[in-house]
Amino acid sequence: MKRIILLLLPFITFAQVQYSGSVSPTYLMRVSDGSEISLPFRLADLQLSYSYGNFELKTNTAFEARWKGSEAELDIREAYLAWYPSFGEVKLGKMIHTWGVADGNNPTDNINPYDFYYMFLAGADRKIGVLSGSVKAYWKNLNAEVIVIPEHTANRLPFGEEDFPIQFPFEPDEYVEIDKPLEYGARIQGTFNWADLSLSYFNGYDRSFCLLALKPTDMLMIPFIPRFGYRKTDMLGADFVTFIGDFTLRSELGYFNTENIYENNADMVFDLDADYLQYVFQLEYSGFSDINLGVQLLGTDIQSISGFTMNDSLNFYPLTKDNFTPGMGTPFAMIAEKALIVNGSTNFFDDRLEIEAMSLINLEETGYMLGMNIDYSPIENWELKLGVSKFIGDDDDPTNSFAQMEDFSHLSLGLEYSF
Repeated sequence: MKRIILLLLPFITFAQVQYSGSVSPTYLMRVSDGSEISLPFRLADLQLSYSYGNFELKTNTAFEARWKGSEAELDIREAYLAWYPSFGEVKLGKMIHTWGVADGNNPTDNINPYDFYYMFLAGADRKIGVLSGSVKAYWKNLNAEVIVIPEHTANRLPFGEEDFPIQFPFEPDEYVEIDKPLEYGARIQGTFNWADLSLSYFNGYDRSFCLLALKPTDMLMIPFIPRFGYRKTDMLGADFVTFIGDFTLRSELGYFNTENIYENNADMVFDLDADYLQYVFQLEYSGFSDINLGVQLLGTDIQSISGFTMNDSLNFYPLTKDNFTPGMGTPFAMIAEKALIVNGSTNFFDDRLEIEAMSLINLEETGYMLGMNIDYSPIENWELKLGVSKFIGDDDDPTNSFAQMEDFSHLSLGLEYSF
């Protein structure tokens, strides 16, 4: 231990320290009756980095709180060591990785699981850091990255949360242990005069659980116990971005193959083999008067499926394109198979006031989400935040996702101090 401290002493003593963060209390209230929506939020976050030569130690810590019950929890979202040799980057530790080029909804970005408490946030804010190692190498206009993850990490799902807009029916008591939890991925990206293009591959396990098998018991009333776990999934991906005048075109495509590889001679295993596509096409315009406009089309297309599963009445039935749920990919696939997102933003008073509007339209069934955010900075580093989100669904269809989220229509009030 003393040797380790001596080795780290020069790094600690002469390292350059950089920090940034924010404190942002937020309150949600229902549009319908003004009652509080009690869900956790990140009250504060802090990013620290220590640099010494070609080495850097980075941490990203969040303080999660909830108004009801005064609950609070410290979450170390990232903590990793980075080395920047002449050929590229080497990183090791708990990290949040970013793949893909579209804003927010990336079918090719599956390294990290999602925290569903923050599924309506953008980008890395809704991801969970994973213990991993990565190596990235640069050569002329190309760069290649390899990522290795020794342990599988699942999505964080809000079980038993009455105020969460999507209700998960139950939380399994236990999960089937994964025999070979190693996951890995690789991505190669090229920058050309006409566009940026990348190809990627990921080999891992679903981030959401499903029914894998039935375990026989000696009890007459309960002859089987369901066994839940995570399917094996491979992903091949491609993304593309180009610029045409004031327009930016972004596109991503992910091809997924999912299998139930669980093996146990004593259990009744539900065989499954499925192939599906997820895609995003995004068009942006930034032109006159600081106005930015964007349109994003995203969807999931089940190519083929074979296998069986069981419902709540203990009846077996075949899996089809209509009842299969992907366990990897963009989380918005849970609420809409095909959707159109339209957003716009503009700034006033030397960027002190920002107004953003967004709408999400379900193209498969009745479902709309309308939202607006207003951020005003009265003085430097301080922002007042006001937001409203309205969900509209088909009230005559109890399975309609947007109808289930209507009670989540809310106002958000926030204050943020950045440093």
